Amino acid sequence: MSNYLRMVMQKQPQKRLAEWFQSVAGKHLLEQENTLLINGLDSLFGYHLVMLGLLDYERGLASSPISHKVVMNDEDQSDSVLNLLGSQYHLPLRTDSVDVVVLPHLLEYCEQPHQVLREVERITMPDGYIVIIGFNPVSCYGICRALLGFRHKMPWEGHYYHPVRLRDWMRLLGFEIVKIRYGGFAPPIPHELTQQRLAFMNKATDSFFAPLGSVYMIVARNQTVTPNVVRAPWKGKRVKLDNGVAEPTTRMRTRSK
Repeated sequence: MSNYLRMVMQKQPQKRLAEWFQSVAGKHLLEQENTLLINGLDSLFGYHLVMLGLLDYERGLASSPISHKVVMNDEDQSDSVLNLLGSQYHLPLRTDSVDVVVLPHLLEYCEQPHQVLREVERITMPDGYIVIIGFNPVSCYGICRALLGFRHKMPWEGHYYHPVRLRDWMRLLGFEIVKIRYGGFAPPIPHELTQQRLAFMNKATDSFFAPLGSVYMIVARNQTVTPNVVRAPWKGKRVKLDNGVAEPTTRMRTRSK
């Protein structure tokens, strides 16, 4: 299977997910995710930011102090960022070239999440960051997926990974988790008035019930150290004194007795 065909097939779930986020419950959850992104991106600096996906995070991306932002997808969504076409399994970007990579609901809907993470690790600079947004299996969304038979409907048809599992994956790739935040505590009821009445539940971000949020944001820092090329020591000519002893240089070290 060609890379392009694989890319097209893998983006179908992303398009269906983007359509669900246009529903009543989806719009309210997307607002919560944008708030999470603002909390995660406003303190991450650098020159280049790349987001993989089709969802509209214009408000969240606008909070980033990084001026050069790229969204990799096949549709134009915003005039404030540059759109790039490419496969998530073979990112058309140089190694160690991106300061921040944002993955919103990408790992849940791809067949090879480990390959995606390896590609993201490749393009992320040392001391760069990965920001992951995912559905929390220990939440009301997770309950709907597990008990109500919603596995074949959006957004429940993907694989819900717990933050602890992603933390283990990140550590294997040399990343350190620096922040985990939760949001979206209202149930996915498709009724606008009900969502407005339940908006008070979304204030539980910093409470004891925070780990029960429908979505989470993980910020991980790349601890990989790029090895420096060790050059051969410079060999200069030694000047001999009258007594035949070579004149000491700054590269010669005296041994203590």
